[in-house]
Amino acid sequence: MKIKSELVSIIGDAIDLKASDIHFTLQEEGNVLIQLRTGNLMVPHSKLELHRYGQILAYIKFHASLDLAHPMQPQSGSLTIYDEEDAFSCRVSILPTVKFQSLVLRIINVKMGKSLEEIPFFARNFLTMRNIAGLEAGLIAIGGPTSSGKTTTAYALIDYLKETLGKSIITIEDPIEYQQPDIVQMQVNENAGMNYDVGIKEILRHDPDVIVIGEIRDKNTAEQAIRAALTGHLVLTTVHSKDNLGTIHRLMDLGVSVNDLSQAAVALINQRLIPSDSDKKALMEICHGKSLEEVILQVAEGSVVSLPYTTIDEEFLKWKKATS
Repeated sequence: MKIKSELVSIIGDAIDLKASDIHFTLQEEGNVLIQLRTGNLMVPHSKLELHRYGQILAYIKFHASLDLAHPMQPQSGSLTIYDEEDAFSCRVSILPTVKFQSLVLRIINVKMGKSLEEIPFFARNFLTMRNIAGLEAGLIAIGGPTSSGKTTTAYALIDYLKETLGKSIITIEDPIEYQQPDIVQMQVNENAGMNYDVGIKEILRHDPDVIVIGEIRDKNTAEQAIRAALTGHLVLTTVHSKDNLGTIHRLMDLGVSVNDLSQAAVALINQRLIPSDSDKKALMEICHGKSLEEVILQVAEGSVVSLPYTTIDEEFLKWKKATS
Protein backbone atom coordinates (compact mmCIF):
# COMPACT_ATOMS: atom_id res chain seq x y z
CA MET A 1 0.00 0.00 0.00
CA LYS A 2 1.27 3.49 -0.80
CA ILE A 3 2.19 5.64 2.16
CA LYS A 4 -0.49 8.23 1.41
CA SER A 5 -3.22 5.58 1.14
CA GLU A 6 -2.04 3.93 4.34
CA LEU A 7 -2.14 7.21 6.26
CA VAL A 8 -5.57 8.10 4.87
CA SER A 9 -6.82 4.67 5.98
CA ILE A 10 -5.43 5.10 9.52
CA ILE A 11 -6.79 8.64 9.89
CA GLY A 12 -10.14 7.58 8.43
CA ASP A 13 -10.42 4.77 10.98
CA ALA A 14 -9.60 7.25 13.76
CA ILE A 15 -12.33 9.63 12.58
CA ASP A 16 -14.86 6.77 12.36
CA LEU A 17 -14.09 5.86 15.99
CA LYS A 18 -14.28 9.55 17.00
CA ALA A 19 -10.66 9.33 18.19
CA SER A 20 -8.85 12.55 19.04
CA ASP A 21 -5.25 11.34 18.56
CA ILE A 22 -3.17 8.68 16.83
CA HIS A 23 -0.11 7.43 18.76
CA PHE A 24 2.84 5.57 17.21
CA THR A 25 4.76 3.69 19.95
CA LEU A 26 7.88 1.50 19.73
CA GLN A 27 7.44 -1.99 21.19
CA GLU A 28 10.10 -4.27 22.67
CA GLU A 29 10.06 -6.64 19.68
CA GLY A 30 10.91 -3.75 17.35
CA ASN A 31 7.50 -3.14 15.81
CA VAL A 32 5.59 0.11 16.07
CA LEU A 33 2.13 -0.04 17.66
CA ILE A 34 -0.55 2.35 16.39
CA GLN A 35 -3.09 3.32 19.04
CA LEU A 36 -6.15 5.57 18.82
CA ARG A 37 -7.17 7.74 21.74
CA THR A 38 -10.92 7.72 22.29
CA GLY A 39 -11.73 9.67 25.42
CA ASN A 40 -9.58 8.19 28.20
CA LEU A 41 -8.95 4.92 26.36
CA MET A 42 -6.05 3.95 24.08
CA VAL A 43 -7.47 1.53 21.50
CA PRO A 44 -4.94 -0.65 19.58
CA HIS A 45 -5.27 -0.25 15.81
CA SER A 46 -2.45 -2.08 14.04
CA LYS A 47 1.31 -2.64 13.95
CA LEU A 48 4.02 -1.44 11.56
CA GLU A 49 7.48 -2.79 10.88
CA LEU A 50 10.10 -0.26 11.97
CA HIS A 51 11.39 0.44 8.45
CA ARG A 52 7.84 1.10 7.25
CA TYR A 53 7.27 3.48 10.14
CA GLY A 54 10.44 5.32 9.10
CA GLN A 55 9.00 5.79 5.61
CA ILE A 56 5.70 7.09 6.99
CA LEU A 57 7.50 9.43 9.41
CA ALA A 58 9.64 10.86 6.59
CA TYR A 59 6.51 11.37 4.46
CA ILE A 60 4.78 13.21 7.30
CA LYS A 61 7.81 15.39 8.01
CA PHE A 62 8.13 16.36 4.35
CA HIS A 63 4.47 17.22 3.86
CA ALA A 64 4.27 19.03 7.21
CA SER A 65 7.33 21.13 6.22
CA LEU A 66 9.37 19.80 9.14
CA ASP A 67 13.13 19.26 9.34
CA LEU A 68 14.27 15.92 7.87
CA ALA A 69 17.94 16.40 8.72
CA HIS A 70 17.81 16.55 12.54
CA PRO A 71 16.11 13.44 13.97
CA MET A 72 16.95 14.36 17.58
CA GLN A 73 15.04 17.64 17.41
CA PRO A 74 11.47 17.88 18.80
CA GLN A 75 9.15 19.22 16.12
CA SER A 76 5.51 20.16 15.64
CA GLY A 77 3.45 21.31 12.69
CA SER A 78 0.34 20.58 10.66
CA LEU A 79 -0.39 18.08 7.90
CA THR A 80 -3.19 17.91 5.34
CA ILE A 81 -3.55 14.90 3.04
CA TYR A 82 -5.94 15.05 0.08
CA ASP A 83 -7.54 12.06 -1.54
CA GLU A 84 -10.12 11.91 -4.31
CA GLU A 85 -13.06 12.79 -2.09
CA ASP A 86 -11.80 14.46 1.06
CA ALA A 87 -9.05 16.23 3.00
CA PHE A 88 -7.57 14.84 6.20
CA SER A 89 -5.86 17.29 8.56
CA CYS A 90 -3.76 16.66 11.66
CA ARG A 91 -1.51 18.42 14.09
CA VAL A 92 1.88 16.70 14.15
CA SER A 93 4.04 16.25 17.24
CA ILE A 94 7.40 14.44 17.12
CA LEU A 95 9.53 13.77 20.21
CA PRO A 96 12.94 12.06 19.95
CA THR A 97 13.95 9.32 22.38
CA VAL A 98 17.19 7.36 22.61
CA LYS A 99 16.11 4.77 20.00
CA PHE A 100 12.97 6.19 18.46
CA GLN A 101 11.14 9.25 17.14
CA SER A 102 7.75 9.18 18.82
CA LEU A 103 4.88 10.49 16.70
CA VAL A 104 1.41 11.70 17.69
CA LEU A 105 -1.17 12.98 15.22
CA ARG A 106 -4.02 15.09 16.62
CA ILE A 107 -7.08 14.73 14.37
CA ILE A 108 -8.53 17.96 13.02
CA ASN A 109 -11.95 16.97 11.74
CA VAL A 110 -13.24 20.03 9.89
CA LYS A 111 -16.59 18.29 9.36
CA MET A 112 -17.04 18.24 13.13
CA GLY A 113 -17.04 22.03 13.30
CA LYS A 114 -20.08 23.40 15.12
CA SER A 115 -22.12 26.54 15.30
CA LEU A 116 -21.98 28.56 18.51
CA GLU A 117 -25.49 27.42 19.42
CA GLU A 118 -24.57 23.73 19.14
CA ILE A 119 -21.68 23.79 21.61
CA PRO A 120 -23.02 24.43 25.15
CA PHE A 121 -25.18 21.85 26.91
CA PHE A 122 -27.17 24.61 28.57
CA ALA A 123 -28.89 27.11 26.23
CA ARG A 124 -28.27 29.98 28.66
CA ASN A 125 -24.55 29.68 27.98
CA PHE A 126 -25.14 30.18 24.26
CA LEU A 127 -27.05 33.38 24.98
CA THR A 128 -24.21 34.62 27.19
CA MET A 129 -21.60 33.72 24.56
CA ARG A 130 -23.59 35.58 21.92
CA ASN A 131 -23.65 38.69 24.09
CA ILE A 132 -19.91 38.42 24.73
CA ALA A 133 -19.24 38.17 20.98
CA GLY A 134 -21.01 41.51 20.53
CA LEU A 135 -18.44 43.36 22.64
CA GLU A 136 -16.35 45.89 20.72
CA ALA A 137 -13.00 45.41 22.45
CA GLY A 138 -11.19 43.46 25.14
CA LEU A 139 -9.69 40.03 25.81
CA ILE A 140 -11.81 36.88 25.64
CA ALA A 141 -9.87 33.85 26.93
CA ILE A 142 -11.21 30.31 26.46
CA GLY A 143 -9.63 27.92 28.97
CA GLY A 144 -9.70 24.23 29.71
CA PRO A 145 -7.45 21.17 29.71
CA THR A 146 -6.32 19.31 26.60
CA SER A 147 -9.21 17.88 24.54
CA SER A 148 -11.83 20.05 26.21
CA GLY A 149 -13.00 21.58 22.91
CA LYS A 150 -11.37 25.00 23.28
CA THR A 151 -10.43 25.27 19.60
CA THR A 152 -13.89 24.19 18.42
CA THR A 153 -15.48 26.86 20.61
CA ALA A 154 -13.01 29.48 19.39
CA TYR A 155 -13.83 28.72 15.74
CA ALA A 156 -17.56 28.75 16.46
CA LEU A 157 -17.09 32.25 17.88
CA ILE A 158 -15.07 33.20 14.80
CA ASP A 159 -17.88 32.00 12.54
CA TYR A 160 -20.43 33.98 14.55
CA LEU A 161 -18.28 37.12 14.51
CA LYS A 162 -17.71 36.78 10.76
CA GLU A 163 -21.11 35.67 9.49
CA THR A 164 -23.55 37.24 11.94
CA LEU A 165 -21.72 40.37 13.07
CA GLY A 166 -19.73 41.02 9.88
CA LYS A 167 -16.38 41.51 11.63
CA SER A 168 -12.96 41.69 9.97
CA ILE A 169 -10.89 38.90 11.52
CA ILE A 170 -7.18 38.04 11.45
CA THR A 171 -5.79 34.95 13.16
CA ILE A 172 -2.29 33.90 14.10
CA GLU A 173 -2.05 30.18 14.84
CA ASP A 174 0.42 27.36 15.35
CA PRO A 175 -0.72 25.44 13.41
CA ILE A 176 -3.75 26.67 11.45
CA GLU A 177 -6.31 24.01 12.32
CA TYR A 178 -9.39 24.98 10.33
CA GLN A 179 -8.99 26.75 7.00
CA GLN A 180 -11.57 29.54 6.99
CA PRO A 181 -12.87 31.53 4.02
CA ASP A 182 -13.15 35.31 4.26
CA ILE A 183 -10.63 35.78 7.07
CA VAL A 184 -6.84 36.25 7.10
CA GLN A 185 -4.99 33.38 8.78
CA MET A 186 -1.28 33.65 9.64
CA GLN A 187 0.88 30.61 10.38
CA VAL A 188 3.55 30.85 13.09
CA ASN A 189 6.96 30.05 11.59
CA GLU A 190 9.76 30.39 14.13
CA ASN A 191 12.44 29.57 11.52
CA ALA A 192 11.32 32.57 9.43
CA GLY A 193 11.07 34.85 12.46
CA MET A 194 7.26 34.80 12.51
CA ASN A 195 6.30 34.10 16.11
CA TYR A 196 3.22 35.20 18.03
CA ASP A 197 4.96 38.31 19.31
CA VAL A 198 6.00 39.56 15.85
CA GLY A 199 2.76 38.43 14.21
CA ILE A 200 0.51 40.32 16.62
CA LYS A 201 2.50 43.51 16.08
CA GLU A 202 2.02 43.18 12.32
CA ILE A 203 -1.67 42.32 12.64
CA LEU A 204 -2.32 45.58 14.50
CA ARG A 205 -1.25 47.47 11.35
CA HIS A 206 -3.75 45.54 9.20
CA ASP A 207 -6.97 47.10 10.54
CA PRO A 208 -8.80 44.08 11.99
CA ASP A 209 -11.90 44.22 14.19
CA VAL A 210 -10.99 40.91 15.83
CA ILE A 211 -7.58 39.34 16.48
CA VAL A 212 -7.46 35.61 17.16
CA ILE A 213 -4.36 34.24 18.90
CA GLY A 214 -4.21 30.45 18.76
CA GLU A 215 -2.85 30.10 22.29
CA ILE A 216 -1.09 32.25 24.88
CA ARG A 217 2.03 30.28 25.76
CA ASP A 218 4.67 32.80 26.85
CA LYS A 219 5.27 36.24 28.31
CA ASN A 220 5.70 38.11 25.02
CA THR A 221 2.49 36.70 23.56
CA ALA A 222 0.58 37.55 26.73
CA GLU A 223 1.90 41.12 26.68
CA GLN A 224 0.99 41.61 23.02
CA ALA A 225 -2.49 40.13 23.54
CA ILE A 226 -3.18 42.55 26.41
CA ARG A 227 -1.78 45.46 24.39
CA ALA A 228 -4.01 44.62 21.42
CA ALA A 229 -7.06 44.39 23.69
CA LEU A 230 -6.23 47.78 25.22
CA THR A 231 -5.93 49.44 21.79
CA GLY A 232 -9.59 48.88 20.94
CA HIS A 233 -9.55 45.40 19.39
CA LEU A 234 -11.51 42.33 20.38
CA VAL A 235 -8.91 39.64 21.09
CA LEU A 236 -9.88 35.95 21.25
CA THR A 237 -7.43 33.34 22.52
CA THR A 238 -7.12 30.00 24.32
CA VAL A 239 -5.27 29.14 27.53
CA HIS A 240 -4.56 25.81 29.20
CA SER A 241 -6.16 26.08 32.64
CA LYS A 242 -8.43 24.09 34.93
CA ASP A 243 -10.87 26.95 35.60
CA ASN A 244 -11.29 30.71 35.21
CA LEU A 245 -9.24 31.44 38.31
CA GLY A 246 -6.52 29.29 36.78
CA THR A 247 -6.65 31.41 33.63
CA ILE A 248 -6.18 34.59 35.70
CA HIS A 249 -3.22 33.10 37.58
CA ARG A 250 -1.73 31.72 34.35
CA LEU A 251 -1.78 35.17 32.75
CA MET A 252 -0.30 36.70 35.89
CA ASP A 253 2.46 34.06 35.89
CA LEU A 254 3.24 35.22 32.33
CA GLY A 255 3.76 38.78 33.54
CA VAL A 256 0.32 40.35 33.06
CA SER A 257 -0.39 42.74 35.94
CA VAL A 258 -3.69 42.68 37.81
CA ASN A 259 -4.29 46.26 36.68
CA ASP A 260 -3.78 45.39 32.99
CA LEU A 261 -5.97 42.32 33.38
CA SER A 262 -8.76 44.36 34.92
CA GLN A 263 -8.54 46.87 32.07
CA ALA A 264 -8.23 44.37 29.19
CA ALA A 265 -10.16 41.18 30.06
CA VAL A 266 -13.88 41.22 29.23
CA ALA A 267 -14.73 37.51 29.45
CA LEU A 268 -13.22 34.24 30.68
CA ILE A 269 -14.72 30.94 29.56
CA ASN A 270 -13.67 27.52 30.83
CA GLN A 271 -15.18 24.29 29.59
CA ARG A 272 -15.33 20.49 29.73
CA LEU A 273 -16.90 18.10 27.25
CA ILE A 274 -19.64 15.72 28.35
CA PRO A 275 -21.59 13.08 26.36
CA SER A 276 -24.88 14.18 24.86
CA ASP A 277 -26.83 11.74 22.69
CA SER A 278 -24.43 10.72 19.90
CA ASP A 279 -22.29 13.83 20.24
CA LYS A 280 -20.52 15.86 22.91
CA LYS A 281 -21.54 19.14 24.47
CA ALA A 282 -19.65 21.60 26.65
CA LEU A 283 -20.24 22.48 30.26
CA MET A 284 -19.01 26.03 30.76
CA GLU A 285 -18.14 28.42 33.51
CA ILE A 286 -18.37 31.94 32.11
CA CYS A 287 -17.14 35.00 33.95
CA HIS A 288 -17.75 38.43 32.44
CA GLY A 289 -18.92 41.95 33.24
CA LYS A 290 -19.26 42.83 36.92
CA SER A 291 -18.56 39.23 37.93
CA LEU A 292 -15.17 39.39 36.23
CA GLU A 293 -14.39 42.74 37.84
CA GLU A 294 -15.26 41.30 41.25
CA VAL A 295 -13.10 38.19 40.80
CA ILE A 296 -10.07 40.16 39.62
CA LEU A 297 -10.50 42.52 42.60
CA GLN A 298 -10.54 39.54 44.98
CA VAL A 299 -7.38 38.16 43.33
CA ALA A 300 -5.72 41.58 43.69
CA GLU A 301 -6.61 41.62 47.39
CA GLY A 302 -5.07 38.17 47.79
CA SER A 303 -8.15 36.26 48.92
CA VAL A 304 -10.91 34.81 46.74
CA VAL A 305 -13.86 34.44 49.10
CA SER A 306 -16.62 33.58 46.64
CA LEU A 307 -17.08 33.15 42.92
CA PRO A 308 -19.96 35.23 41.49
CA TYR A 309 -20.66 32.89 38.58
CA THR A 310 -21.63 29.28 37.94
CA THR A 311 -18.50 27.13 38.22
CA ILE A 312 -17.64 24.00 36.26
CA ASP A 313 -18.42 21.86 39.33
CA GLU A 314 -21.84 23.50 39.66
CA GLU A 315 -22.44 23.04 35.92
CA PHE A 316 -21.58 19.35 36.31
CA LEU A 317 -24.07 18.89 39.15
CA LYS A 318 -26.79 20.65 37.14
CA TRP A 319 -26.02 18.43 34.14
CA LYS A 320 -26.22 15.28 36.29
CA LYS A 321 -29.57 16.45 37.65
CA ALA A 322 -30.87 17.29 34.16
CA THR A 323 -29.89 13.89 32.77
CA SER A 324 -30.81 11.68 35.73
